[in-house]
Amino acid sequence: MLTRFAQRLTNWNEPESIGQGTIIVIDADTLTATRLTLRNFKGPFNTHGIDIYSPEDPSSIYVVAVNHLPNPAYYEAATRPNPSQIPQARSRLEIFHHKIGSTEATHLRSVWHPLIRTPNDVYFQTLNEIYVTNDHFYRDGIMRLMEDLAYGKTAPTDLIHLKIADPITQTLKSGGEVDDMAGVIGTVANKGIHNNNGLGHGKTPSEIMICRTAIGQLLLAEVDQQHKPQLKIHETLQLPCTLDNPSYFADPYVAKTGRDASGYVLAGLAQAIAFPNGLDPVMVVLVQPKANTKSKIKDKDSNTWTQKVMFQDDGHILRTASTAVLVAIDPDENNGKKQANLFVTGPLGKGVVVSRIDL
Repeated sequence: MLTRFAQRLTNWNEPESIGQGTIIVIDADTLTATRLTLRNFKGPFNTHGIDIYSPEDPSSIYVVAVNHLPNPAYYEAATRPNPSQIPQARSRLEIFHHKIGSTEATHLRSVWHPLIRTPNDVYFQTLNEIYVTNDHFYRDGIMRLMEDLAYGKTAPTDLIHLKIADPITQTLKSGGEVDDMAGVIGTVANKGIHNNNGLGHGKTPSEIMICRTAIGQLLLAEVDQQHKPQLKIHETLQLPCTLDNPSYFADPYVAKTGRDASGYVLAGLAQAIAFPNGLDPVMVVLVQPKANTKSKIKDKDSNTWTQKVMFQDDGHILRTASTAVLVAIDPDENNGKKQANLFVTGPLGKGVVVSRIDL
């Protein structure tokens, strides 16, 4: 949902125009979409990055989402302050609980810390620990543009680690307003990851995906056990487009088909220089290990990965792509074909595009 107040587009006009967005669940079989009712939640919900955490109970999940909110200290001031001193946005995180199959999500609490400046994506390490990317050092202006265009020439962005004492209970201040800082400890986990944007759960439970947006790089990392909560990057993959929010496809039908189609699913813009004023052509790439990498034999370019473009559009069907997810189709119910449904969407798209592809 985009409004006249959109931090990702550095549009600070009309903060009162922000509506209440929501969480939408898509049934992968029927392709029907259900807009969840948000219980115990009041005020604007201007969404961005999102992640889920599955407890031992398989019938429910926890959801954390970025909420871009206007800063009362700026907009309610008698005289408008300098944005460099008091920012226009005070973005925070919202935590919900959702019973799978129901039509609602219950808001548990809001989370804020001064280190959350330009949040893009979130990652549940545990229910009590969350990573957050600040995708820009500068909030707006020419220097923010320079961050996107001049790789490594401006101040680096950072990855924030939040430790939350009680993630399921909202504390109130004496006046009755929400205390979104209650029990929240924030630290800079990594500094120097230029334009770090999307986060995702990788191939193994310990692998964390990080996307450098403008330069189009996927970083594969894990928690540095010697320097927690810092992440240790062990591989960097270069893609042919900008990147946003990654996902990982774990092929559930390897035994049935005799072939593993698992891989990293990455969506982005093919002509990002025109964003957000052009049609914004999009592409989705599936990155998979080469079959011979098990024997550690590399090709002449020392490349151990293959990249397959699964989806492309000139912007007429889908304008912008920020994330994509593959959902496998059971070969027994698909005439033996090894296929999946690819779901793609973006911030300026009018919906979600679904395309059946061969794996």
